[in-house]
Amino acid sequence: MKSNLEDQLCQIGFTESESRLYIELLSLGPQAVSVIAKRALLNRTTAYSILKSLEFKGVVSSYVNENMRYFLANDPNSLVGFVDRKCRTFDYHRSNLLNLIPEFRGLTGNFSLSKPVVVYHEGIEGVKNVMYDALSAKDTFRAYVCLDKWLKFGHKNFLIEFKNIRIYDKKVPLKTIVADTPEIREFFKENYDEECELTNVLYVPPSGMFENEMNIYNDKVSIIHLDKGVEYGVVIQDSQITEMHRSMFDIMWQKFENEYGKKKT
Repeated sequence: MKSNLEDQLCQIGFTESESRLYIELLSLGPQAVSVIAKRALLNRTTAYSILKSLEFKGVVSSYVNENMRYFLANDPNSLVGFVDRKCRTFDYHRSNLLNLIPEFRGLTGNFSLSKPVVVYHEGIEGVKNVMYDALSAKDTFRAYVCLDKWLKFGHKNFLIEFKNIRIYDKKVPLKTIVADTPEIREFFKENYDEECELTNVLYVPPSGMFENEMNIYNDKVSIIHLDKGVEYGVVIQDSQITEMHRSMFDIMWQKFENEYGKKKT
């Protein structure tokens, strides 16, 4: 049981020593450093350093009684507070990084590439990184979106967040072809302003073309596979390949628009 708890604490950012010491302290109650160090099989100096780190994280407190400092574990709800503070910090830094991406990108040289650059991103976090890269689009971002899979596998909130950044922060226009299902129409109805000039949606009958997602922007084509447990994204950077897919998308858009009509969202 204790090992499982230690693993969980490590996953939220504790070191192994911090995890072990916090759990020991929950069992011991208020104790002097010497007692805690002995129980955790650590020397006093090391134990004190770890306790101060836990105190900084807000999950341990201390007080002085008769010239002796005692440490005690805060209520486990403090762990949730620690995670919440980390989330707010990461959100702040992520927002700053998104704004600084053009500046970082400006540091790269103008490389003459004879072969396409292919980058593979694994897992759902990798897929999200691929999506965020599309926000660098300098003109219309085109996409065949497997929206049913985004919704089916529980990523609706990410889609809304991505939409908000794209429209309100980056102001990147989007042309997207999606499967025409009640769930997908409801998603756009609930989350998009019908008067938004930055989003054009074309609904077409469901087909195999929506098994994976394809995004076309700048000199890149990204392909996203969303089946649960085997999520990945591949980004191909090559101007000729991208131009070919951009032209194909525009041809498909015109064809589908003539057949099924267009809805601006």
